[in-house]
Amino acid sequence: MKFSLIDKQTEKEFHVSWYIIAYKLCYGSVEFLSGLGLAFFGRQMYGIYRQNVARELFEDPHDLLAHISQSIVPGIMVHKTTLILTLTLLGLAKIAGAVGLMYKKNWGVDLLVGLTVIMFPFQVAALITHPSFFDVLYIAIGLIIALYLIEFKPKAWISRVLQKQW
Repeated sequence: MKFSLIDKQTEKEFHVSWYIIAYKLCYGSVEFLSGLGLAFFGRQMYGIYRQNVARELFEDPHDLLAHISQSIVPGIMVHKTTLILTLTLLGLAKIAGAVGLMYKKNWGVDLLVGLTVIMFPFQVAALITHPSFFDVLYIAIGLIIALYLIEFKPKAWISRVLQKQW
């Protein structure tokens, strides 16, 4: 009951839902912790992976999943530093944006909408190269949240951001 009243009050004052804050906070935390996990435990995880794939291929040399993962996982390890930086920075930015929304700050909205705009071309390129229903769903949710945060008025938001900077 009380959560509902707080949610309605926040929604009325600042056009932000606690569900959006929770979503961005959780998703940012998962990205940040994944980046840290890869940084601290990447080599150990890769060693365990190699042992398991070798054992699996010894048992069944035609294992499809083992062959597919052999073409993906080593590429991840080659670009490990870039992946770690991307995950940790993106996770921290989403956490910071969620905290900004929690405290009803305009920079929180600007940060989260800006991240959505910046990441959109990369998400569309990934969707084109590897179509997936979940990628379409993720992009749609991100766009709907961004539009909701700016009250479905992108022109007004762009002019406000440009006026504030210049």
